Amino acid sequence: MSDPKPTPETPTPLLENEQLRDPNFWQAQWQNIRLLWRLLKDPEVPIYLKLIPFAAAVYLVVPIDLLPDVLLGLGQMDDLAVLLFGAKTFTSMVPQHLVDKHWDAIRREDGGWALPEKSIEQAIVINPDKMNK
Repeated sequence: MSDPKPTPETPTPLLENEQLRDPNFWQAQWQNIRLLWRLLKDPEVPIYLKLIPFAAAVYLVVPIDLLPDVLLGLGQMDDLAVLLFGAKTFTSMVPQHLVDKHWDAIRREDGGWALPEKSIEQAIVINPDKMNK
């Protein structure tokens, strides 16, 4: 029996093992890091917005944590969550024309590679009943 299609009532899992093994997933993450770095270096981005990712990074060195780092796994997950939240907040608050400019530059540097509109799992439907025939 196949898994039901995700609906608003049944959200999709954040990351599955297949996604982590997909080289496009890691390339997309590398592009996100490069976008963040390019936006931080861009003089057109207001300085007060550039403080957002730095505030998230400061959270790593401040001895006060939401979850203590002695809790292996959980202690590091809150640090990662704060970093990701800071990066996402920063890129969403930067003017869209600047984000688009840097995305275009990153895609040109990568030879036109772009993120797919849909993931492979969404684009290809595999019927296991017909695979053995």
